[in-house]
Amino acid sequence: MRHDGPMPTEKNQGHEPSSFERLSAPVVVLLAKMPKWALLIAVLALTMGGLLLENVIGGVLLLVLAAFAAWLAVLGWPRITPLGRVLRLLVVGLVLYAAFTRLI
Repeated sequence: MRHDGPMPTEKNQGHEPSSFERLSAPVVVLLAKMPKWALLIAVLALTMGGLLLENVIGGVLLLVLAAFAAWLAVLGWPRITPLGRVLRLLVVGLVLYAAFTRLI
């Protein structure tokens, strides 16, 4: 079998990073350096605050959470299965629905 171009390595898995991925790289590195529990606490705080506050502040918290989830989904999109893509879209959609019900 003939293969034109560079062979995929463990590092790139045959995927050329997009400009969005290159721009996101410093934030990803920062998140990777953080303690795992800190990110968990931040996501839980946004979720609980957004769901418990049924006003504009809750909607804004949920919008921030949806933006973060969408950002992570876009970064992983080329490497995830179709089912994983559907689940990520479902999560982002549900969080956006909850956010807009609080904003309207």
